[in-house]
Amino acid sequence: MKRTSALFRYGGFVLSVGTARALGTVITSITFPILVRRLGVEMYGLWSYVVAICAFLEVVANPGLTAHIVQQVAARRHGAADLVPDFLALRGLSVLTAIIILQVIAGFEVRPDVRWLLRWYGVGILCIGLTGSDFLLTSLELFHVRSLLALIQQASYAAGVLILVKAPKDIGWVPASILGSALATNVAGWLVLRRHGFRPSLVFTPRRWRAMLVPSFHYAATSLMATVYHRTGHIVVRWFLGDHALGLYAAAVRFVDILRNFVNIGLSVLMPRMAFSAESRAGLRRVVDAAVSAMAVASIPLMLGTFATAPLVVPWVLGPSYAGAVVLVRWMAVYMLAAPIASLLSGTVLYALGRHRAYLASATVGALAAILLSLILVRALGLIGVCIAFILAEIVVGATAYLLIPRDLKDLWRNPIIAVAGFSGLLMVEVVRLVNSYSSRPVLVVTVGAAVYSIALGVLGRGPLKRQFGGAK
Repeated sequence: MKRTSALFRYGGFVLSVGTARALGTVITSITFPILVRRLGVEMYGLWSYVVAICAFLEVVANPGLTAHIVQQVAARRHGAADLVPDFLALRGLSVLTAIIILQVIAGFEVRPDVRWLLRWYGVGILCIGLTGSDFLLTSLELFHVRSLLALIQQASYAAGVLILVKAPKDIGWVPASILGSALATNVAGWLVLRRHGFRPSLVFTPRRWRAMLVPSFHYAATSLMATVYHRTGHIVVRWFLGDHALGLYAAAVRFVDILRNFVNIGLSVLMPRMAFSAESRAGLRRVVDAAVSAMAVASIPLMLGTFATAPLVVPWVLGPSYAGAVVLVRWMAVYMLAAPIASLLSGTVLYALGRHRAYLASATVGALAAILLSLILVRALGLIGVCIAFILAEIVVGATAYLLIPRDLKDLWRNPIIAVAGFSGLLMVEVVRLVNSYSSRPVLVVTVGAAVYSIALGVLGRGPLKRQFGGAK
């Protein structure tokens, strides 16, 4: 009875998060192409560069503290409420440090518009990040509330972009929409937590700050390494290839990242349950098997479908000025599989088990690979070289994490759903090619491909899924 109840409960969580993520993806799929078209290749690239720089500064503003407290609250629930005041105090000091560094970086920027964006968006996002409540909503498994707030935030941001951004000169409204929507939903999140009885008293205990900082610095270093292998390409492309090339690269990366968000639905729900089940190997194994199945079902068709349909879909979504991004998206199609594998093994399994040193090791190896490969391949292959480096860094993270996960989880790749998803995905690709030979309508081609994959998966995957979950004790 308990297992059935838990199954329905987490099925509801997945449905809630999945619905919100699906709706959010719809909003993003509308906002993203409009934004890249209205800003143009060069301005969109510069905006992505600003976002990349701020991502590095966010590591300074949040040196692993959020990652640490999420793990603590997920494991202890309301018993960890007393850590929140000290967490906020340390975060405040870190934000001040990051703002000082930001001002120094902005002072060296040669373009006035980029310098202004760094200061306007950078200071705003660092300060508003201090008000975030997502980490507590996730740890306390308030997924329905978190999903609703995330959807409201995305809708508010999209409305601001659609109404206010008409040309490259309106770039200032992009950060304004982000900051305004984020602040409103952050405040709403704290109000919800208060209604659910999460009311930490404002009592600061500096003597335990060291105990919080030691594991947090491991997570901070991991976050820095993850930022390096995700964002290094933006900086390298701007330095070596210029602003126009940066716009094409940034659009391609964002395109595949939006698609990858589908895979993150299940992983974001299952992380707290992994932390909660860490003491039970049987329970942990069931959760990991479910994560692998969810990843395979979503990642494999996205990878194969993106490669097959990129020449048709990318110009349709981004516009003719981004035709040069087609080849980049095809190279990055592997990201839809490599990134979820890295997220599952490193960012979900190792993180949920509290193995922060192993988590850091996998991210560090990936960061070193991203830097070295980007600097080498950008000279040899240009933009394609940076794309290859981006993918290889994710593969290195996943491979390193695989070597560090518990021994009894290392046969997770034997999950039969992987083979079913792979066969169904290949069948989908052949159908897509056939349909595309008769029609060049992206919606028709993609719809037929998705329908074929869904039917094949339903027919071939029913038995393996029933055996995998129905036979668990």
